[in-house]
Amino acid sequence: MTTMTNNMIEPVFTSFSVILLAVVFFAAGAAKIKATDTLEGVIGNFRLLPKSLVRPVALVLPPVEIAVAAALLLPATRVFGAVGAAALLLVFTIAISINLARGRREIDCGCFSSELKQNLSAWMVVRNLVLTACALWLVASAAGAYATIASPSWAAWLLGALGAGFAIVIYVTSATLLAIATLVAERRASTGNG
Repeated sequence: MTTMTNNMIEPVFTSFSVILLAVVFFAAGAAKIKATDTLEGVIGNFRLLPKSLVRPVALVLPPVEIAVAAALLLPATRVFGAVGAAALLLVFTIAISINLARGRREIDCGCFSSELKQNLSAWMVVRNLVLTACALWLVASAAGAYATIASPSWAAWLLGALGAGFAIVIYVTSATLLAIATLVAERRASTGNG
């Protein structure tokens, strides 16, 4: 029974991970391409790179994120996309953690769109670690103990897509509500109507 359950869950989690990571990286890359100048300021505000590297990173990061999303969607390149996703997520997590340790919570993470500014928080570290776990699952399932797992069926892709869609809706709703609450608090503080 356990083997049959695992054989059903593993392809669903694989499709969930592929879809979730592809959507996250495509959305992040596309939003950053539209705002390269803003992205340059966000990257510089992390105070981790020499100034001479900030602009090149701002120019290279969005296409790299989109390439990771595309690589995840193709079975032949999925492992490379998953390794790229895990590496980027770990770099982002380290950058956020360093700034949180410095007490710099009021800076924009630059994760997606600068129109929806998201201040740094410990939640972002947890979110990135969960996404990293999904990427590492894809690496492990492509090579290693799970290499014999059959490709997900259409039903597994459908369940994975529903799960990823649900996770994305919850995240976007939470981030929007948090951004609105932050904006309201800032306006109240600036007008003295605390």
